[in-house]
Amino acid sequence: KVASPSSAAGRAERVASGAPLVARWHKRFVRRLLQPGQLTEAERDEAYDCFDTEDFRIGYRAFLAKQTPVFTGR
Repeated sequence: KVASPSSAAGRAERVASGAPLVARWHKRFVRRLLQPGQLTEAERDEAYDCFDTEDFRIGYRAFLAKQTPVFTGR
């Protein structure tokens, strides 16, 4: 399915307004999952690194408070 320019722009804005570290991790994970072979233990462990970031804590608190988070990239 091809996205219309307006919906593609909306999706890009939504991704850009999110936590920058998570966007970076998602891009890396997608690239890696397109490669053949199983994930290593280190790669599986890396999937949980986001929970140790300041951005995760900011997002979690904002979610509970029903507020828009302001991410720092840390």
